[in-house]
Parts: sequence; structure tokens; C-alpha cells
Amino acid sequence: MVLKGRVGVVFALAVVLAGCATPRAAQMTSEAQALYAAGTSVAIAPQAIHKKSAELLSELLKQPVDGDAAVQIALLNNPRVAAIYARIGFAEADLYDAARLSNPTLGYTRLTSGSEASKTDWSLSQNFTELLFLGFRRAGAESQALLAKQQVARELLDLEAEVRAADVRFIGSRTVAAMRDRVAQTARVSATYAQQLFDAGNISALQLARMKEAASLAEAGALRARAAETSDRSALLTAMGLKLDASPELVGAYRMPEAAVLKIDDVSHWASDHRLDLLSAREALHFATVTQAHARRWRWLGDTSIGIARETDGAIGTVPAETLTGPTASLALPIFNQGRGTFTRAQSAVEQLKANVQALEVSIDNEVPARVAALDAAQKSVVLYQGQVLPTQKLIVEESQKQQNYMLIGTFELLAAKQHQFDGFEAYIDALRDYWLARIDLARATGGRIPGLDGATPGQPVDPLASNDVVSGERP
Repeated sequence: MVLKGRVGVVFALAVVLAGCATPRAAQMTSEAQALYAAGTSVAIAPQAIHKKSAELLSELLKQPVDGDAAVQIALLNNPRVAAIYARIGFAEADLYDAARLSNPTLGYTRLTSGSEASKTDWSLSQNFTELLFLGFRRAGAESQALLAKQQVARELLDLEAEVRAADVRFIGSRTVAAMRDRVAQTARVSATYAQQLFDAGNISALQLARMKEAASLAEAGALRARAAETSDRSALLTAMGLKLDASPELVGAYRMPEAAVLKIDDVSHWASDHRLDLLSAREALHFATVTQAHARRWRWLGDTSIGIARETDGAIGTVPAETLTGPTASLALPIFNQGRGTFTRAQSAVEQLKANVQALEVSIDNEVPARVAALDAAQKSVVLYQGQVLPTQKLIVEESQKQQNYMLIGTFELLAAKQHQFDGFEAYIDALRDYWLARIDLARATGGRIPGLDGATPGQPVDPLASNDVVSGERP
């Protein structure tokens, strides 16, 4: 599953739509996209923006939309993308503030008495503690910026997975609906033919009733399948950020699973090194440890300010005015508060984040083998249906047809065999759907890529309805 062509344009437009206009924000966005690219098979090629977003979206919607195109549309059109990129703006604002001191404080006082006496004071002061900790504050903002970029990349990966999962479900429900329509059409033809046979006195009323029942059940199955298709189509359009009236031509087909053997250790190690939520948790723990050391070292130091003051006494009688100028300083004395609360909070944050990292590591260590096992079982299930179940059910129907031709079994027995074949065919479609959903789940568990499947030769597209072996228009 590789996005091609316009992906660079899509990302660049997403930045513009998100309002990231400053050079620093553009750089952070580019770095977030690089993190996203490292966790997915999406090919990001830097390209200039030649078209407006509405024009590019319109062009995409005019063409057949498969799974890759659906992801492109979602990255460009889903309102969530703008909200995701807005995190970059918050991180940039924190970086801006962290690199600058607070504004100096200007003070002015004028005192007068009932007589001619007056006194004027001017002062200019600056928080010295902020200046002392400027490097630490900037390091903290850089750490938070990294967390923001990782979160942006992780949410883009989540959005891509949601779009692909919705596409997989829609392909399955659309295929099942088409199959059930054909089955219902065949059942209606069979029921009409049975009525003719009954009118001619060749079958009993019981046989006719069974044929009509089969036709009604097939019609009900088709209605349910069409409702499921509509629901899954709606979910896919929602994931792309489109309304129902957009009506793009949704195409795509399942592919056969690749012949690949996954090594659990390799997949687990990859997940441990590339899962963005785990990397974020480790980064948060790292800076919390730095913060704890900082709090321990400077726990006694409170707010400290330095400045300059100018005092002028007004002239009184023959006494001339006098002006005094000099430095000022203020220091919070650690009498009532020695910074223990700040240090305790920093220590508790380290303990909490350390537990979060350990919990994520345990979760990943347990989740990856389970996802690999689920994918392996789904792959074997597809092969089993294709290689054994469907051919066996086809043989059963063929032999039942022969026996029905020689009047060894009745029409109802043949219908039962065909219904069993229909159910098996639908189960085969479900098995294909479950395989691709399991693959998406495993990709989420590993952080986007699956070692052992990336670069593997894609399987051939599967079009179950291309064969008439299961859904034919022949009368029983």
C-alpha cells in the first residue's frame, strides 16, 4: 500500500490549511512528516504547490478512488488533519516563549506632603531567575516540541489506518452485497420456475412453498447486505472528510496475502524502536528526569530580580533637589518554603512516567505476538477457503446437480447445497476482510511498518465475483 504522485502536495497543502505560516512552524511540520514517513509505506516526495487544495481535491474525486487515493483525500480534506497540525502551533508558541525573558518591570512612585516636599522614585527590574534558567526552559520547550511532532505523526498514522480499515470493510460489504443480489435474482427465477412446474402438476405444494421461502430469505439477505454496504460506504466517506453527496467512484479489490513468514522477535524489536507513543513516553521520562535533577539543585532558589532605581527628592525652600541612582536586587528567602513541593512533584512525575513506559513496553511485548498470530491465522484461513473449502463446496453442488437430474434427490436438497455454497463464499470474503484488518492492526501495533512484509511482492487482486462457479444465473 504505497501512496504515489501527489503525496508531497497533499502534505504541503495540509500545512497551509493548518495555518502554519512561520518558518519555524514549517520546519517542525516537515519534521513531523518525516516521523510519519518513517512509520509508513507512504512515499513523501517534496513538491511545490501548483494547485489550490480545492482544485486538487476536485481532481482526486474525478478519478477512481482506491485505498491509496482515499488516504490522500483524507490527508487533504478530513477536518481532523487541521486540528492535528494545530498542535505544531502550540509547540511553536511554547518555543517562542521559552527563548525569551519576560518583559522588565517599570515602576514609578511620586509622593507629596501638605508642604512643598515631594519625592519621586523610578525603578526598572528584571527577573534574574528566568535569565539563569533560560537554557533549561528552552530545553523543556524543545522536548515538548518533539512530543508534539511525534503526536502529530502518530495521529496521522492513526488516520491512515482508519481510512484503510474503512476501505477494507467497504470492499467486503460491497462484494457480499453484489453476491447476495445475484443469489436473490437466481432464487426469484427459481421460484417463478417452480410456480410453473406446480401449475403443470409436476411438483407438490410443499416443494413450491420451500422454493418461495428460499426466494424470500435470499431477498432478505440481499437487503441486509445492501444496508451493510451503505453503512460501510458512509464510514469510509466520513474518514475521508466527505459528505454523501460527494459520490466518488470507490474502487479497489482485495489482494491475496503475500507469502511471507514474520519473525516475532524482529517485529517486536521494530515496534520497541519505532512505536511513536513509546518513543514519546521515553522522551517525556527523559526530560522529567532532567527536571528532577534541576529541581534538586535549585530547590532553595526562589524568585530573584535585579534592576536599577532612581530617587529624586524635590527642592524644599533653599534646599536643592537631590537625585540618587543605583542598582537594586531582591531575593526570596527560603524560610517558609524550601522548594520541597516542587522537588516532590518532579520526583512523582518521574515515577509516574517510568510506570507509563514500563506499561507500554509490556503491552507492546504482549500485543505484537498476538497480532502476528492473528495475521498468520487469517492468512491460513484465506488459503484454506480458496484451496479446499470453496472447491469442495463446488464439487458438492455439482454432484448434487447430477443426482437431482437423475431424480435421486429433490430440488430442495440441491437448493440447500447451493445455499451452503453461498454461505461459504461469503465466509471466504469475510476471511479476506479479516486478513487485511489484521494486517492493519499489526501495523498499528508496530508503529506503521511490518518487518517482513514491507517490500514483499504484492499478491494478485482477488475478484470473487468474476467466477460464475458460485453465483450463476442457472435454475436448480
